[in-house]
Amino acid sequence: MKVPENISDIIVDRRPMPIVILDRLRREILLVLFFATFFILVSSEGPADLSPEGYKVLCVFFLCVSLWATNLIPLSITSLLAIAAIPIMGIMGASEVYAFFGNKAVFFILGVFIISAAMIACGLSARLSMWVIDNWGDNPSRLLMAIYCFAAISSCFMSEHAVAAMMFPIVMEIVSALNLKNENSVFGKGMFFALAWGCIIGGTATVFGGGRVLLGVEILEKTTHGTSIGILEYTHLSFPMVIILFVCGWVVLKLMLPPDIEDIGPAHQVLRKKLDAMGDVSIKEKGIASVMILTLIAWLWLGDKFGIANIALISIVMLFVLNLINWKMVEEHVNWGIILMYGGAICLGEVMSQSGAALWLATRTFEGTAHSAPVFLLIVAVFATVLTTFMSNSAAIAVLLPPALSMCDTYGISSSMAAMAVILPSNFAFMLPVGTPASAIAYSSRFISVGEMIRTGSILSLLGMVAFAALLYLYWPMIGYH
Repeated sequence: MKVPENISDIIVDRRPMPIVILDRLRREILLVLFFATFFILVSSEGPADLSPEGYKVLCVFFLCVSLWATNLIPLSITSLLAIAAIPIMGIMGASEVYAFFGNKAVFFILGVFIISAAMIACGLSARLSMWVIDNWGDNPSRLLMAIYCFAAISSCFMSEHAVAAMMFPIVMEIVSALNLKNENSVFGKGMFFALAWGCIIGGTATVFGGGRVLLGVEILEKTTHGTSIGILEYTHLSFPMVIILFVCGWVVLKLMLPPDIEDIGPAHQVLRKKLDAMGDVSIKEKGIASVMILTLIAWLWLGDKFGIANIALISIVMLFVLNLINWKMVEEHVNWGIILMYGGAICLGEVMSQSGAALWLATRTFEGTAHSAPVFLLIVAVFATVLTTFMSNSAAIAVLLPPALSMCDTYGISSSMAAMAVILPSNFAFMLPVGTPASAIAYSSRFISVGEMIRTGSILSLLGMVAFAALLYLYWPMIGYH
């Protein structure tokens, strides 16, 4: 045990012993409470207008929501719990449940992660990030803008998780070079907020920014037996909102976190030394860049025909055939937990839909709350924003999308519009670290407190809802989307 050098470093907990014990056992107590409530509910009779299978999957659903929201166990493990519980409880056969896991959304996410892993492992992503920041950031405001813009633009074409992971060490290098202190550096806070917000907002613009969009599209296709949202169609429907939100994010950064330093010369020296040490662009970097560019072109022009998941898998094969990546790189940089999370969420959403639980829940949640389609969609968007504050945005989509889709006929709206009303606001994960890995990564810098995230993020989430309302009431009717 390490002995503190200074007696003042010793912290004495003077709270009453029962309070200390409860605090130490909080996780275990909550887990016992959640599972005990689950078993009590399952052993009870469900509503008369809901099938026994529907009631059981609804119990599983609420257990998963509780675990996703509190993050008492990893999100991926909660998803695996749902997959295992459904056949064990006799809700649906094991082969049917496991088949839902092998969908194209999961394989697309895997492809994106592996391509991103190749870029990170060879140093190409770090080289690009440092070059942009070094050449754009000649003063604090421009450096902040460089981080914000590069994170947003990069997240349009690769996983926001990977972009955040790629840029985080670079921002930490800048922080170290400038000798910023996490307790009081406004500029340090601003850089990490710029990193997180840029990744989140940029990832909203296209289907490539994160698996959550593909998760939503996959649930839409399976629930409606074929209705989908194309790659270019999604960007066409979302881009005005993204632009508004991007501008709002920058305004919030400038007003609430104005730079408190003037000289950033030391940061430039660190970045230049790092670039010099990397040397010229290697053949491997050029090869990976070429594969990435070809993949993006294929996604944009051939994605609807051949499937973006299939294109991603072909790109992976090319990387290995050309010896541009090895399995060790994949193991180090691919977030397998996220993949398990998406697969489990899709399974749960599909089972809820087929069992009738989604329709029953939607009827009780939304019926009578709105008297018109736009108001209903706005209420759905508010629900999505609230849910993504307390749980992963992917989990929020899995929870809310099946019930929302089941109400489309009631309000006379297309299923794709209802899906967009869930998918877009579920990206407003600005207030807590649990919403998206980008926020969690920024929070791990220790420059940002939860209170600061709530204060700044709540404003940006509110502005995001205003931007979505502009889509709903102005832009979508103008282009004839209904």
